[in-house]
Amino acid sequence: MASRLSTILAELKRRKVYHVAVVYVLVGLGVAQGADWAFDLMELPNVASQLVAVLLVLGLPVALVLAWAYEIRPENPAELGEARDYPGAPPTSPGRVGSPGSDSHGSIAVLPFANTSDDPEAEYFSDGMTEEIINALAQVEGLQVAARTSSFSFKGTTPEIAEVGARLGVATVLEGSVRKAGGRLRITAQLVNVSDGFHLWSERYDRQMEDVFAIQDEIARAIAGRLQVTLAGRPGDRLVEPATDNLEAYDLYLKGRFFVTQGGEGTRKALDFFEQALVLDPRYALAHAGVSGAYVWLGGTGIMRPKEALPKAREAAVRALELGEDLAETHFQMGQLAWSLDLDWSEAEGHFLRALELNPGLPEVHSLHGFFLASLGRFEASLAELRRGIELDPLSQVAHIWLGQVQAWLGQLPDSIDRLRTALELDPTSWNANHILGMALRLNSAYGEAIETLRKAMALAGRHPWSLMELALASVAVGDRSQAEAIYDELLARWRSEYVPPTNIAFLCAALGRVDEAFDWLERGFEEQDTLMTWIAILPHYDALRGDPRFPGLVERMGLEGVDGRRMT
Repeated sequence: MASRLSTILAELKRRKVYHVAVVYVLVGLGVAQGADWAFDLMELPNVASQLVAVLLVLGLPVALVLAWAYEIRPENPAELGEARDYPGAPPTSPGRVGSPGSDSHGSIAVLPFANTSDDPEAEYFSDGMTEEIINALAQVEGLQVAARTSSFSFKGTTPEIAEVGARLGVATVLEGSVRKAGGRLRITAQLVNVSDGFHLWSERYDRQMEDVFAIQDEIARAIAGRLQVTLAGRPGDRLVEPATDNLEAYDLYLKGRFFVTQGGEGTRKALDFFEQALVLDPRYALAHAGVSGAYVWLGGTGIMRPKEALPKAREAAVRALELGEDLAETHFQMGQLAWSLDLDWSEAEGHFLRALELNPGLPEVHSLHGFFLASLGRFEASLAELRRGIELDPLSQVAHIWLGQVQAWLGQLPDSIDRLRTALELDPTSWNANHILGMALRLNSAYGEAIETLRKAMALAGRHPWSLMELALASVAVGDRSQAEAIYDELLARWRSEYVPPTNIAFLCAALGRVDEAFDWLERGFEEQDTLMTWIAILPHYDALRGDPRFPGLVERMGLEGVDGRRMT
């Protein structure tokens, strides 16, 4: 109920209903006073003034309804399907992209469309529509589109358009709403110029659900036309190609995407929805890619045994690639699996580069490619790609975390800590941001603050083995061996009943001086396909073991011989 009320209040503000009410009341008071004065001069009876007052009161709800329905402005589109420009709006002209307030409108942010359906759980659909429009606009050559993560950072708020433009570096903003009732859709959209708040374009679509892809395509084409951006390809080519003909499967896929963005246990829910979609349409490439991504995340974060999760991820990724070889998402997933499961560094890079060739504006591919390059010791290229990911998606917490993490591993600790604090400002409740910051503080010998930050991470996500291991390493550094031993005992006990990444126990054994035991755990890590083994050439956690004659053999088995793991300073 509260969520529904906040949505309605946000919509009232967006449509300037409050503004209309205030103006109406002020003007009404003036009219009433003027009428009293005029009627006194004409010696008309008091009933005339009372009639004016009644008419003014009755007119208020009419004015508010008009403000809601038509968003009162100099001109409103009269018919569905036809976009109009508004008199007084600044002219557009081709020019430099991405400069807020400039004469060019070649850059845009798509804010999350408001869910105005009666069912608050239909939010997944309005989010999905927003994401699809972002993806469609990203295909328009010469149009700079703010990434999904950055645009969605404004979800649940009512920011001023100028603030959005300043934070995302865009000249125009698209906002709107989605109402879904059975098989009917009502979608409104309006394009606003950041520099002066003028509406450049507005439209409302009342259609059937089967028209959903056509609506997405129409919106993207209307915006490209209004911003005077030339569409590549033939005039009849679509910007939005339906990935499935089964609307129910598409609906389930959108639900999966909704839960993917929530992380944590949301990933398991997402996996279930993707698999339901595939029951209805086994040839749905994006749903296969979604299944693959969910398993990669579950295996990579230690929630599932990698040896169990990653083969399932690969099976789904291979099928996705068979069905959608020209989709960047399928190559993105194959790159992850070639890296973390197959240890085929050449194939992994080939898939990452192919994904960027198909869609160079995908920030997550740049960020993950940069992360991958760090594991190979290609540090300059790694940092360049990680920074490119942030340029494309400046409010993405994950992009900031990955850059800060690599900087910490390379010994660039002040820069790393600053970067990770920026990530925490984006979401202070993030377990991962607190965990990685705790690691960076430990590497920077700020042990007290590191311990405090790692305890905060565990309060947010339970006693995750990664954070426990980091806490134990910090405890050893301050001479609290008993705390480290207690954590060792806990991880060992949990290993007997649940999955604990073997590398975590190996790092703790190395810190406690149990070198032979550490190598036993690294052997288990290799057999279990522990994803932290892919970082063996550069991760500082391995430093205590690098001088042992057994270490080069492990590096060679990982296919990383010759990688220079020296820190950059």
